[in-house]
Amino acid sequence: MNETHPTPPARAAEVAAAEEALARTEHLRRVARRDAQGLAIPLLVLGPLTVAAAALQRLWLWWVVRDLDPGESRSATDGEMAFTNIVDTYWGTVGALGLLAIGLWFGVRSRRLGAGAGAGAWVAAAVAVFVLVAYNGIFVWVPFLMPLTMVSVLAPSAVIALALLLVAWRRHNGRLAAWALGFGVVTVLASLGFFDNRLYDLLTLVRLPTDVVLAVGGWGDLIAQVALGVAMVVAGLRARRADQARR
Repeated sequence: MNETHPTPPARAAEVAAAEEALARTEHLRRVARRDAQGLAIPLLVLGPLTVAAAALQRLWLWWVVRDLDPGESRSATDGEMAFTNIVDTYWGTVGALGLLAIGLWFGVRSRRLGAGAGAGAWVAAAVAVFVLVAYNGIFVWVPFLMPLTMVSVLAPSAVIALALLLVAWRRHNGRLAAWALGFGVVTVLASLGFFDNRLYDLLTLVRLPTDVVLAVGGWGDLIAQVALGVAMVVAGLRARRADQARR
C-alpha cells in the first residue's frame, strides 16, 4: 500500500525557488519579446510628423499662390522666404529631432523593462544627430561622408527611414522595416511632386475638364502623406494596446 509522505521543508523550498526562477525567466522572455518589437514607438512619433509635413507644404503652396492668377509670378516676400525655409528644412530638423526622440524612447524603454537589446536606441540617436549636423553643412568637406551628407541634405527623410531599417534589423522586426520603407518612399516621392503628377495624369486620362484637373491634381502629395501618417498612427495605437495587453 502506497503511502503519501509530506514534502520535507528543504524540498519545498527548492520547489518554490525553482518555480520562482521559471516565472522570472518567463517574465524576462516576454519583456525581451516586447522590447524586440517596439513598433508603437516610431509610428506614434513619425505618423503625426508626416501629417504635419503635408499640412505645412499645403499651407506654403496656398500662401505663395493665393493672390496669383495662372501664369503670373512675383518676388517672394521676406515672410514667404522664411516660411519656405521652414518647409524645406522640416525633415532635416524636425524629422531628425523626431528620430532622436525615438532613440531616447527606445533607450528609456529598454532600461525600464530591464531586458532586450538597446542597440536600436544608439542607432536612432546617432543617425538623428548626424542628420542635424550634416544638414548644416559641417560634413560637406569630409570625403567618406560626402554621399551620406548629400542624401541628408537632399532627402533627409530617406536617411531617417534608413535608420529605422537598421533598428528593425537589429530588433528582427519585419513590420517596422515595412513601415520604415513605406515612410521613406512616400515622403521622398512627395518631396519630388510625384503623387501630384500622377494624379494630374490620371485625371487627364479620364478626360475630366481642365478646371477640375487643375483644382484637384495638386492634392496628390497631400493625400499620400496624410494617408500614410494616419495609417502609422492607427497602427501605432494598435501596437501599443497589444503591447500593454501582453504585460
